[in-house]
Amino acid sequence: MEKSEEPAFNAPPVTKYLVATLIGVHILLLVTEPATRDWFYANLSFDIATSTAILQTPTGGGIAALFFTATSHMFLHDDFMHLLINAFMLLAFGAMVERHFGVATFISLFLLCGWAGAFSEYFVSYDAGGGYLYGASGAVFGMMGATMRLMFPKYGLQKVVAFAAVMMGVNLVIGLSPLGQMLTGGDATISWAAHLGGFVAGGALSLLFRPDPV
Repeated sequence: MEKSEEPAFNAPPVTKYLVATLIGVHILLLVTEPATRDWFYANLSFDIATSTAILQTPTGGGIAALFFTATSHMFLHDDFMHLLINAFMLLAFGAMVERHFGVATFISLFLLCGWAGAFSEYFVSYDAGGGYLYGASGAVFGMMGATMRLMFPKYGLQKVVAFAAVMMGVNLVIGLSPLGQMLTGGDATISWAAHLGGFVAGGALSLLFRPDPV
């Protein structure tokens, strides 16, 4: 009996709950007082300068705070466009990861890829005077990287690598050119390093797990 393919946006439950959480957090922050909203972004974003200070003189509490913001920054977004892009990508790629790797692996990959994205951004930005990182993009690109592993048997290594190269090339062009600031209205920059770090982490870490066949 031939197994029919499920559409990507027919997402399994944890993916849907995670997307709903991202949307809910953004809406709650939009309806709070500006001062309260600013506090959340200042304290829950991944702060490059603060991370540098912690890593220069590490303590247990400092390292815990570092990983806390490496997690919390994933639930903040610049605007609805930023949020919706990540939400749709998570529904598409996260759904495949949850469906074929299982809930525990999906959650682990989401967190680990988000951390990889944050620290990738840190390593390319720490000597440039700091900055704040927020958004689920690193984790979402990690889901994309893990999905590439799922595509090997069906499409072959050459096609999957070509697709990944095109995606990362577009990411670099947008992130390193004025186009990135144009897309964000000039108020923020697109973190190509977080995207790349998350993608590579997702692809590499997915090799540690045995997925169900696509």
